[in-house]
Amino acid sequence: MFLKSINLKGFKSFASSTSLNFEPGITCVVGPNGSGKSNVVDAISWVMGEQGAKSLRGGKMEDVIFAGTTGRAPLGRAEVSVTIDNTDGALPIDFTEVTITRVLFRNGTSEYLLNGENTRLLDIQELLSDSGIGREMHVIVGQGRLDAILLANPEERRAFIEEAAGILKHRKRKEKAIRKLDSMQTNLARIQDLTVELRRQLRPLGKQAEVARKASFIQSDLRDAKLRLLADDLTNMKRNFSAEEADETALRSRKQSVESEIETLRNREIELDQLATIENPLLSSAQENYYRLTALREQLKGIQNLASERARLLTEEADESRISTRDPESLEAEAASLKQEQDSLSSAKQVALEQLNISTSALNAIEDQLAMEENLVSAALRAIADQREGTARQEGHINGLKARIDATNGEISRLNAAKDEVSIRLRKFQTEFSLIETKIAGATAAEPGLDAAFENAKAKLNSAENDLRELQNKLQAAEKLRAGSLGRLAAIQEIQELVRSVLNDDLRQQISKLYQVAQTEATTCAAECDRIKFEINTATDVRNNLEQSYQEVLARINESDAAMSGFAEQIAISGQNVKSAQGELDRLANAIEQATSQRTIDDRDLAAAIAQFQSHQVPTNPDLTKLEDLRLQVSSARSKEVDARLNLRTIEERITALNTRINGLLEAAKTERAAMSNSVTRRQQRAVAAQIAQAAADTAYEALIQIEASIAKAANERERLEKNRSDRDSETLSIRVTSRDLSAELEKLTSSVHKDELARAEHRMRIEQLEQKAMEELGVDVTTLLNEYGPQNDVPTIYENEQGEFVPGDLVPYRRDLQEKRLAQAEKSLVMLGKINPLALEEYSALEERLRYLAEQLEDLKKTKKDLLEIIKEVDEKVEQIFKEAYEDTAREFEQIFARLFPGGDGRLILTNPGDLLTSGVDVEARPPGKRIKRLSLLSGGERSLVAVAMLIAIFKARPSPFYIMDEVEAALDDANLGRLLGVFEELREKSQLIIITHQKRTMEIADALYGVTMRGDGVSEVISQRLKEVDALA
Repeated sequence: MFLKSINLKGFKSFASSTSLNFEPGITCVVGPNGSGKSNVVDAISWVMGEQGAKSLRGGKMEDVIFAGTTGRAPLGRAEVSVTIDNTDGALPIDFTEVTITRVLFRNGTSEYLLNGENTRLLDIQELLSDSGIGREMHVIVGQGRLDAILLANPEERRAFIEEAAGILKHRKRKEKAIRKLDSMQTNLARIQDLTVELRRQLRPLGKQAEVARKASFIQSDLRDAKLRLLADDLTNMKRNFSAEEADETALRSRKQSVESEIETLRNREIELDQLATIENPLLSSAQENYYRLTALREQLKGIQNLASERARLLTEEADESRISTRDPESLEAEAASLKQEQDSLSSAKQVALEQLNISTSALNAIEDQLAMEENLVSAALRAIADQREGTARQEGHINGLKARIDATNGEISRLNAAKDEVSIRLRKFQTEFSLIETKIAGATAAEPGLDAAFENAKAKLNSAENDLRELQNKLQAAEKLRAGSLGRLAAIQEIQELVRSVLNDDLRQQISKLYQVAQTEATTCAAECDRIKFEINTATDVRNNLEQSYQEVLARINESDAAMSGFAEQIAISGQNVKSAQGELDRLANAIEQATSQRTIDDRDLAAAIAQFQSHQVPTNPDLTKLEDLRLQVSSARSKEVDARLNLRTIEERITALNTRINGLLEAAKTERAAMSNSVTRRQQRAVAAQIAQAAADTAYEALIQIEASIAKAANERERLEKNRSDRDSETLSIRVTSRDLSAELEKLTSSVHKDELARAEHRMRIEQLEQKAMEELGVDVTTLLNEYGPQNDVPTIYENEQGEFVPGDLVPYRRDLQEKRLAQAEKSLVMLGKINPLALEEYSALEERLRYLAEQLEDLKKTKKDLLEIIKEVDEKVEQIFKEAYEDTAREFEQIFARLFPGGDGRLILTNPGDLLTSGVDVEARPPGKRIKRLSLLSGGERSLVAVAMLIAIFKARPSPFYIMDEVEAALDDANLGRLLGVFEELREKSQLIIITHQKRTMEIADALYGVTMRGDGVSEVISQRLKEVDALA
């Protein structure tokens, strides 16, 4: 059995699918630091079931998924597959190859697969437990495994030996037995408690069963008494029911006679209703005619009042003076004066802007002088501080300044080279930019006058649309006049229809004249509307032609703009390149300037430091007068710059306010001109409308006189028909009063009959309830109840003898009072028995049966406890035996390995508690040659690592596993110790497969196969392999 291959996909730095094929012997994985070698060890540990993220050098388990780099996106899952050769059948499974796969998704879900089938981690651990590959993975010696051995306590070192010896499955068996024992102990205590409780309940339940037996006899006597009383009640109720049925006949006959009288009165009422059906429409028609004439009179009055009021209002409006408005010319003059003020403020804005630029430049110059002076003063102060701290420190400071000056000179040289390269790119981009500008100029020259033609076409189109909107406004005004004329014409036509039957010819002629005038006005308005519509159609055609021309020019401009857009995109890219190169050049220039400035400062500091160091005199404090003057100048310049900025902002806000005011004045002037042109037309129209309204008022007055006579005739006819209706209503009322009295009597008779029916129904219901009670509560049908328990039958008796038993007595005749007494006595006896449990007999038998069952269960649990204790004892003996053998073999191998790794030294394993092999820990004593110490903590780092390696090798040799994986275990060893360790590796190769992560050339030389891991430029690990035996054969 050996590790045959591993495939990694999306695990840490192995983003792509990567496979490593192993063979028996030694395989080395090499590569530079950070290339991902240790990720191979983490992958093997992870796929074998490692659940700790820290053991995999991560913060959480999702960190094992490839997180992405600048050149490659992150992945959504990690997958690792390990194939184990099982030709020798070391694993208890019917496969010659076993492939274990673990998949982890970024959302936290994971899967385990065994030869492509989903499985559990527990199944995988059990499969590998007998092969020496335990759950703690002692065969993987990672970078932290040596420290874990060195820092472990004796009990933890014992765990390494137990895992290699395969004790884990026995301990799991013992833990399982202990868990069962604990659970069984709980059940045992529970069953014992239940047994005690059942025995305690059994005695009172026996007493309840005896009471239930007596109660059954008393309840039988009680039931017989109830049945006999019930039969007596049922017999009496049936006799009374037969007597009540005879009282219903008289009530039904009287009810029939009253119903016939009511039917006669109802027929007469129907005849009166038919007569009312004939005359009521005539009365309704007369009333409607009267109301219609009255409404018409009110309508004419309203028309007269409305026409008079309209004539008065129109006359008053025609005489009103012109509304005083503001003069448009004065508004335009005010706008012109504000425009001049705006122009003057624009000049002042330019002056303020120039003053702001001057103030800003002065401020920047003074701040540069201040910074330079502060640097000089700081250099002098640092030189003074260095001198005061002593000559030795001053000399170190001088050396540091020299080193920094040299580094700065190197940086300046590098920046100058980069600046030259950027300058070449900038000139290239500027040449491309100039070439594109030449192309744009040529394209612009090819379309002369296109913008002017577009503006001209746009202006003509806007003018035509304005003319069309004015014509549409005129059409709306004309339509309103036409609608008013048509309304007046319709009103006059309605008046003409009303007075058509009037004999006054003068009135009809006046109305005819008014009608003609209104008709002429309506015709004129219609003609005006048609004329405006014709002008609108003409203007629409003109606008369409202009719009077509506009669209043609616009299409040409769009074509030109498309071409220019292409040039603009090219020039934008080129400009961006120039800008980027220029920015890079400026950045490099600034960096060179800063480096040069820093070098100047360092040279000055170095000169000052050397002068101070050579003079060994205390330097004088620097003069701060110039520094203070420059600070005052900066404060003054900053104040001037702020004032200039505030003055510029104030002028800009005033210009914005003036511009808004000018636009408002020009719009108001335009509105006033439009209002003045419409006022004359409205006054003429109001005068004509006033004359028409006065004529309509006069005509309505004449029509009112004719309508009054028609209203009087309609009133007389309505009064006659209302008198006939009143007589009919009186007779109908008399009939209804008589009918109401008879109906009241009929209702009483019906109520009496209904009450009798309800009484009989209730009586019948009580009889049915008694019958139902006998059937449901006592289980006896009606026939049996009357035949066997009726009053005509004798009554049996029972009595209690001296032994407390109930026995039957003699038969006695039925008497209701005796039966009631018998019933009361039985109920009293039942009450004296107290609370009765009717299921006491069944519960007593069931409780006895359950007590016997629990006793059997208790014996079974005791036997099971004994068996579990024997299993635990057997497991302890087995663990003690296996550990003893494994410890002895490991201790022997450790002494041999230690002697080889430390020639002349002494090392051994000891038990902390030799008397208890089940819990005893394992401690390590190591004495390298030439030393007397034995404690691990006092050894050097290399010695400690070598001791840990010696213990692991001893475990490996005492209890070999199919393969071992070691991650840079020899990193801390010198050449001599490395040679000894490699000799041990050669011995391990004979029985186990070794996979070693290493940087040591000598370790690579003993390998059978060599894998190289490298990190590509995109941050992804890549693997190459070589079999060294094949290389040797070719050589």
